[in-house]
Amino acid sequence: MELRLAGEEPFAAAASRRNAIYLWTGIVGIVIIAVLALMVGRFVSRQMRLARLKNDLIATVSHELKTPLASIRVLVDTLLAGRYQDQWQAREYFSLIARENERLTRLIDNFLTFSRMERKKVAFEFGPVKLDEVVAAAVEAMADRLNGPNCKLEVRVAPDLPAITADRDALVTVLLNLLDNAYKYSKDDKRIAVRAYEADANVCLEVADNGIGLSRRAAKNIFDRFYQVDQSLTRSAGGCGLGLSIVKFIVDAHGGSIDVATQPGKGSSFTVRLPVGGAAGAAGSRKD
Repeated sequence: MELRLAGEEPFAAAASRRNAIYLWTGIVGIVIIAVLALMVGRFVSRQMRLARLKNDLIATVSHELKTPLASIRVLVDTLLAGRYQDQWQAREYFSLIARENERLTRLIDNFLTFSRMERKKVAFEFGPVKLDEVVAAAVEAMADRLNGPNCKLEVRVAPDLPAITADRDALVTVLLNLLDNAYKYSKDDKRIAVRAYEADANVCLEVADNGIGLSRRAAKNIFDRFYQVDQSLTRSAGGCGLGLSIVKFIVDAHGGSIDVATQPGKGSSFTVRLPVGGAAGAAGSRKD
């Protein structure tokens, strides 16, 4: 004979439901805790990366500003003290001062552009632009280095290139950064070529050098902010890892593209493609 309390089955069903609720509540709680832990972990990791980038940036800025300023100070002191043999040597010192000043100016311009990029305050002034004028302006700005005895520059601009809708100063910045990069990372007997031509409804700007070249991995990351191929080489050549990221930002804002063909030890060739016509101004015509 089996004795059973009256109403036992309803109590058992209620207990089973409570157990199921407790189980699912526990599972949901564990999932929520896991998701929160993952989010916190990612946030902490991101903050740590940002802190490292900030520290690296401060160290790089300090080094990049200190080096040319120290050179300028020494040269100025030398000139003021009259410690030079003749007017030719004095002229050489003045040329070195101008070169270091140019380096400082480009560095500061890159940092200001980067700061505006981060705050989304970059303003472009679009209008008709001829690529031959961009090439001429950039080459003239770097003439002191590009026309030096250890550098051979070749410039080829196709005749009758169509005008594009672009920000002229921004495109000059693009070419200046590419030329500066080619010059810095080519050793003795520098050979730099600049080409401008039309292909597939685009005007193309190409800068090639006979420098150190890049590995496949480096070529993939070269347009990332603060990316530097070789710290020891960067320290000697100068640079803070912002130039090419700024180039890509400007090119993207013009509706264009940039790529690099390179091999270690065999130089690099950067090609910028910008659409002919009015499509280029769509990405960044707003002025803040």
